Amino acid sequence: MAFHPTAGFWVRHLVIPLLCAAIVLSMLEQTSFDLWLADRWYALEGGAWAWRNHWLTYDIIHHRGKQMVIGFGLLILLVTGLTFRVDRIAHWRMPLAYLFCSMAVVPALIAWSKHYSGVPCPWHLERYGGTEVYRHNLEYAVGAAQGGHCFPAGHASGGFALLALYFAVLPFARKPLIALIPGLVVGTVFALGQQARGAHFISHDLWTLSLCWFGALALFFAFRPWRWPRPAGTHDTTRDARP
Repeated sequence: MAFHPTAGFWVRHLVIPLLCAAIVLSMLEQTSFDLWLADRWYALEGGAWAWRNHWLTYDIIHHRGKQMVIGFGLLILLVTGLTFRVDRIAHWRMPLAYLFCSMAVVPALIAWSKHYSGVPCPWHLERYGGTEVYRHNLEYAVGAAQGGHCFPAGHASGGFALLALYFAVLPFARKPLIALIPGLVVGTVFALGQQARGAHFISHDLWTLSLCWFGALALFFAFRPWRWPRPAGTHDTTRDARP
């Protein structure tokens, strides 16, 4: 039997996440928590963004991390292509195609939105040795010529885009929540690395997390999972794919 979303599915995957995102992001827009946390990073690094070009935060987390995500995406694309030649894995064609598209499209849209964002990075602010005056994210005009185009967080989107793994296996996995772990772990590591470099506030990363979740959900339904054939040997989650 095919996957069929119910009202419970929408409550768990859309309504509750939307309410949580609205509450948390609104609180960050009304408070100075961004600055408070960035101040802690800045003080920890000796009153400068000492980890901006550090081998761990830049070479490993930023540069190699980006290569890792791209490499994984290319691997998914390769396996998707193999499903046209290998009958044993043909049932995975749609889930894999969805996963690749979500990993490519959602970060691309976030990168595009950054181009029109007038929000500077922490390292651009007077508070941290730069020239820009701090304002909350939504107080900056779209496309304004500010110190940088740093919102939402682009690098973290590569990690949080892996949340699509959850939706890729949701129709037939016994424990689909396990598939959330890679996206949450990699996205969080990428986010913390960029915060330590002075590239982003925590609100930038939480906006990106939200966009990646809702983007993955939207594409999941664009790929019509109720029409996906169930791979042999997988669990039949015909009710509503309750995690």
